[in-house]
Amino acid sequence: MENEDKLKKIIAAYTPFDYTKINLTIKIEDRYIASEFKDNFASDICKAWPKSVCTKIHNEMFDSLITGEDILKIIKQ
Repeated sequence: MENEDKLKKIIAAYTPFDYTKINLTIKIEDRYIASEFKDNFASDICKAWPKSVCTKIHNEMFDSLITGEDILKIIKQ
């Protein structure tokens, strides 16, 4: 639950939604984060989880990492 809340808080920084209203099962792009902010968003994820594969996160943001759940899977690797 800790990783989920942390990711929701990062997403909430890009939206007017409270982090408790973020749904990690739906598509993030355009719902929560505009595509032009994907690099900033990926960088924030990498700062929060420095042991994650940052290059993969940056390269795949919104291509194969479509939902918050997809991002959490990469972080756990």
